[in-house]
Amino acid sequence: MEAHRESSEPAPETAMAASAAAAAASSVLEDDDLLREILLRLDLPTSLVRAAAVNRRWLRCSSDPAFLRRFRARNPPRLLGVYVNTGEARRLRFVPLARGPELAAVVRRGSFDLGEEAGSVRDCRNGRLLVFVDGKYVVRSPLHPERGTENLPEPPIPAEAYTILYYFSDFLFYESSDNSMSCTSVIVMCTERQAWVHLSDLQAGVWGEGRYSGMIDIPVQGSLRGCEHHALLANGKLYMICLPHHIIGFDLPSTSSFCIELPDGVQYEYLESIGLSCAKGSGFFLIHLKGFQISVWLHRTDHSSIDTWKLIDTIFLPQAFAHLAELTWSSLPDVVRVAAVGDNADFVLLRIQHKLFYMHISSRTVEEVYEANPAHGFLYGVYPFMMHWPPTFPVLNGGNDHDR
Repeated sequence: MEAHRESSEPAPETAMAASAAAAAASSVLEDDDLLREILLRLDLPTSLVRAAAVNRRWLRCSSDPAFLRRFRARNPPRLLGVYVNTGEARRLRFVPLARGPELAAVVRRGSFDLGEEAGSVRDCRNGRLLVFVDGKYVVRSPLHPERGTENLPEPPIPAEAYTILYYFSDFLFYESSDNSMSCTSVIVMCTERQAWVHLSDLQAGVWGEGRYSGMIDIPVQGSLRGCEHHALLANGKLYMICLPHHIIGFDLPSTSSFCIELPDGVQYEYLESIGLSCAKGSGFFLIHLKGFQISVWLHRTDHSSIDTWKLIDTIFLPQAFAHLAELTWSSLPDVVRVAAVGDNADFVLLRIQHKLFYMHISSRTVEEVYEANPAHGFLYGVYPFMMHWPPTFPVLNGGNDHDR
């Protein structure tokens, strides 16, 4: 009698099913439109970079500018941490806030220690920091320590700045299409009734010829002291809050000036009662804190140059913080402060006495992220550090990456 032997080959119907599945997967992955839809759901830029390394076609789809705009709209840059400034020496310290193993790995690969002499962060944009270190300004890239440190030359200050009532200088970073950064020096000057700015661009390590904006009349008599604490660059415009009921603004490309009245019920009362945040496309967000309530406003300018304010959200802090039993709002003095605001009003960092809290605005998620030692004084400054954009893609095929 012949012994029965089991065949190692799959049954015909199993082989046909596997072949059909492979053919279906191949048809999907060979369709650029479907591939982009799959890549769009990767969630993080680091995952997108790994997918781009599969082959030249995946790299071409991943790095396409139109696709990257969709990816950023769906997956905005994440908060990696904050720099805090505490203590008598005011030394900057990085507090990691990355959520999930992949973002935590990004932070571990970086170099966030700015040294003992770093005193303050003047700007933070797209993974680059402008830091005041030992009497000079330097640019640091914590996520790319191999780039080293770039020293900025002292910006030109016009002679009339020394003869007027008040002036302050600041720097503004611009994101370029080639992932490089350019820098503009802004000197804001004012008398009791007028204000204007002097602009100069840094080109190849040298400050270019300065240009002036038009003058703007200050709505109320006084000065613009404190503008440096509430200056926002958004979509080519500089917005500054330093008056009780108005925002002073300058359009940098045209060097024109403008004034925006704050919405009803909103007043700039003290330094940390208001925060500004850039908005997608155009306009900006305003975060207003009054007592224990936060209001989120969106400002747009229509085609007729008419300013419009829209109330987006209102948050009652004792309700949002209800799960934190250590806070007793009835016994707290009025010590809540807006420490920083994320782009598109995605989150706000609140300072309550010596503690720093992160609140995601739309979900009302709140958590304590840092507590300063009371013996060292309070928090002098809080600076969010975001994931950089766009991602740096691998080089394949000897640089001919967009060949199929």
